[in-house]
Amino acid sequence: MREEIYVCIDDTDEIGYPRSTGMLAQNIVKFIDENFAPCSFISRHQLLLDERINYTSHNSSMCFSTVLSHIERDEVVRFIQEFLLAKSAPSAEPGIAVAFKSDIADISGLINFGYCAKSEYLDKSEAYSQAKRQNVYLKGLKNGGRGVIGALAGLGLRLGGNDGKVRGCIKMTQDEMRAAEFLNLGYVSEILDENFNKIKNDETIVFGRNLKLVIKNSIPVLLVKKDRDGRFRSLDVEELRGF
Repeated sequence: MREEIYVCIDDTDEIGYPRSTGMLAQNIVKFIDENFAPCSFISRHQLLLDERINYTSHNSSMCFSTVLSHIERDEVVRFIQEFLLAKSAPSAEPGIAVAFKSDIADISGLINFGYCAKSEYLDKSEAYSQAKRQNVYLKGLKNGGRGVIGALAGLGLRLGGNDGKVRGCIKMTQDEMRAAEFLNLGYVSEILDENFNKIKNDETIVFGRNLKLVIKNSIPVLLVKKDRDGRFRSLDVEELRGF
């Protein structure tokens, strides 16, 4: 029987390396989509930026969910580990976290660990201890495997449902449209203002060239804010730094 399962990876690249963690996550999703079951969107979770932590331009992890049987889980984990060992950057410290949602002992505790990793310096022993308590499979793959911290944190943040951005962007061909028209495109089911209130369907939305979606209540949403002229506009990358 298949169950909901979450997968998160972290610390797979280095400065100048052609394959980002997001690209590797997308390749993993493609493998699962083609061989097992459809995967969710990939979420990117920003973690603490600190000089004691080795990272490239951003310290972020990538997470997604799917449905697998226990036997399929073992096959997928084996593939991911071999793939990351082969494709991650030479100096990277990749980590992987995998858990069936039903196996997690204390989801709120795992979510709290994720939020701690956004503001506090944590070490690997804390991650492994938390993973053992929570029944999460956690493994560092090479060079010390410090990515286990971000992998476990990303798993918790994704489960919390109110952190992170959706990997990739939406390239708009129109500068503006009614909220109802944008919703009909199927990218999101909700458009929210900066206070997370729903926008009325007849409001006009002015778009930037590339739209980034954020995660609120476990679903992708578009965030907008009202300008001086009374129209709503999509938030840009700088305004979304907190997600």
